Amino acid sequence: MKVMAIAPYTGLKELMISLGEQEDFEIQVEIGDLEEGLSLAKKACDHGVDVIISRGGTAGLIERKVSIPVVEIEVSGYDMLRVLTLVKGYPGKTAIVGFSPISEGAATICEILDIDISSFKITEEDEIQPILINLQQKGYENIIGDASTTKKAEELGLNGILLTSGKESVLKSFQQAKRSYRFLSSLHKKYLISHQLLQEEQEAIAVYDINGDSLFSNPSFAEKIGNELEKKFNIKEAIRYVSTQGTFKTMLQINGSLWNITGNKLRNESSELFVFRITKGLLDERQASGISVVSPSTEYITKNSLGGIATKSNVMKEAIANAEMCANTDVSVWISGEEGTGKSRLARYIHFNSSRRQYPLVVIDCNVVDTDQWEELLSTESPQHFFSNHIHGSIFLKNVEHLPFSLQKKLAFYLNNEAQACRFLSSSQQDPKYLLEIEKLYPPLYYALAGTILSLPSLRDRTEDIESLTLLLIGELNIKLGKQIVGIRPQAVEELKRLKWNGNLNELKRFIQESMVLANGPFLEYKDVKRATVIKERAEISAHIDLNGTLEEIERKIIRKVWREEGMNQTKTAQRLGINRTTLWRKLK
Repeated sequence: MKVMAIAPYTGLKELMISLGEQEDFEIQVEIGDLEEGLSLAKKACDHGVDVIISRGGTAGLIERKVSIPVVEIEVSGYDMLRVLTLVKGYPGKTAIVGFSPISEGAATICEILDIDISSFKITEEDEIQPILINLQQKGYENIIGDASTTKKAEELGLNGILLTSGKESVLKSFQQAKRSYRFLSSLHKKYLISHQLLQEEQEAIAVYDINGDSLFSNPSFAEKIGNELEKKFNIKEAIRYVSTQGTFKTMLQINGSLWNITGNKLRNESSELFVFRITKGLLDERQASGISVVSPSTEYITKNSLGGIATKSNVMKEAIANAEMCANTDVSVWISGEEGTGKSRLARYIHFNSSRRQYPLVVIDCNVVDTDQWEELLSTESPQHFFSNHIHGSIFLKNVEHLPFSLQKKLAFYLNNEAQACRFLSSSQQDPKYLLEIEKLYPPLYYALAGTILSLPSLRDRTEDIESLTLLLIGELNIKLGKQIVGIRPQAVEELKRLKWNGNLNELKRFIQESMVLANGPFLEYKDVKRATVIKERAEISAHIDLNGTLEEIERKIIRKVWREEGMNQTKTAQRLGINRTTLWRKLK
């Protein structure tokens, strides 16, 4: 028996691969949700797969479109209990939104455990959006549900908490798949769908109907773009735009290269058709180094992705409020803050919560893009120059302080002399006014880009947010690592607050991941955090210690430095280094 399992997130994929090794059937596991999962399922049918296993709305969608058995991974009581335990510590009001098995099961568990979380039942996928909008108006911030529900929640700016599936649910789906195969094997049929390619042009062309279903693509499209387009490009949104405006024009980054996309409407006697032409951008893969395009269909910027939107810090609250006010204006925004404070996240949040959200955000890292690339970007000789293909979107100039003064002048000249329809966002690690004072920023460029200035605080200035940030990271990393950790102990939180986070949110995320990798319980314990603390502090010590000498001499320098920092207290020194007092005494001799 050949089985194709389609998981909506990485952690479930790894769990299914691990459990599938013990089964007597051949299993292939891929990641895909809704339409992407449907595409994988159709390909699996063509390659002789006997049964498909998936989850939630994806399983329902696949079942309606393919002719082979589809088994849905159920959400068990254990799965619900884990996520309900995790979100008890989340700030803000929480609701559960899902089909009957999720909503009714979760409601029962909440009642038994006396957990104050509201539950809302849906019968059709179209009901999700109105319910979420209503909950948002009532002040709810956290939504528990399956992949489809959490994705829609995130589009609205809510914190989506994915209800993950555990070992019990996966094993049950395997058993059901075996039963389905035995029952339907005699009826199993293979359907091969062939599409005749009618064009031989070098230009990549794809045709879709009004519902966003693919009707045709030429050989050039399959060779150059393939299924990458639908992964990074919201076809349905583009079709809606073409229907009202007549044309659609944007750019995307696919397989390391930049591509220009133009959509137009064709009409035949029976239905509306939409043709999209994809051409290579002016910059090749080498020239595009340091330039990335964030797709509107794959990058839903939510309050959660800001890494601390549910904040207790007054400084952070002010920055978020100012960003929200800036989102729906066309004023240029300059974001300053230390490395790792979330400047890129805030830029994305501003763009994808603005009226330009259906277009991508182009990110240009000024610390990477070289002089030749900038000459190409700022060239206006061609009517199809770089910025002309992004007139409706936003440009994010990252690390502007690293741009040489000569290029700052050219960029300022371009901005002040060319008609600019796109919006510019910028960032630097230091306040642009200070950069202006020390003459590291060209004044005309400052006035062109700093329509308003937003400043993000360091994590050291918002330690009151460390616990809530950690809970959010646990939820995110559970999916990545395939873990099912439901919270963190108070003593472990205090240990986190004690540390100096010079790398801010980036360092905190790496630290929590290191703590979770070796954790084997339902909670992140003090010992898990302490283990990562020792590694962190040893790295910080080694960064300030003379590393000349033998390994034994270097070790002695590290131990003596910690010993002095702990006031020559051998007990505290041994605890911090993770060794016993006898070993410490011997090494101090």
